[in-house]
Amino acid sequence: MRKLNCVFMVLAVLAVLAAPFTPAWSQEVTASIVGTVTDPSGAPIKGASVTATDTDRGTVWNGQTNETGAYNLLRLPIGNYALKVSAPGFETATHAALQLVLNQTARLDVQMKIGKTTETVEVSSAAPLLQTDSTEISEHIDHVVTENVPLLTRNYGELSL
Repeated sequence: MRKLNCVFMVLAVLAVLAAPFTPAWSQEVTASIVGTVTDPSGAPIKGASVTATDTDRGTVWNGQTNETGAYNLLRLPIGNYALKVSAPGFETATHAALQLVLNQTARLDVQMKIGKTTETVEVSSAAPLLQTDSTEISEHIDHVVTENVPLLTRNYGELSL
């Protein structure tokens, strides 16, 4: 009985010590780009190459579509991206202005045009990307707001409240 009490005491102490660190495991500082790639008739294109380039840092993230034409570029650092989609027998499609904010899942569906592989179609749209994969509501807080907001305890985590 005494050993059992000792084991429970050790487990309780470990649980109390580990409790402050559990919220840190669930925090993300990344975003994602998802979507589907289809041909002009709406049929999915399997094996299309999807490349997201971080225009601020020059980092390149590669992906490929599956048998349903879907692609997932997960855990991208937040920032500005250019997306390029290419497939054999289709023109290369690019989307130059894509801004990802914290925890955003941007959906960008691409419809490829049949043509020469040397031609490039640039898609430019002024409409913002809608986050249709999630019901979350988010707000981007830049560094100017963070520096000018008075915080009682000087803990930036209070901004999320």
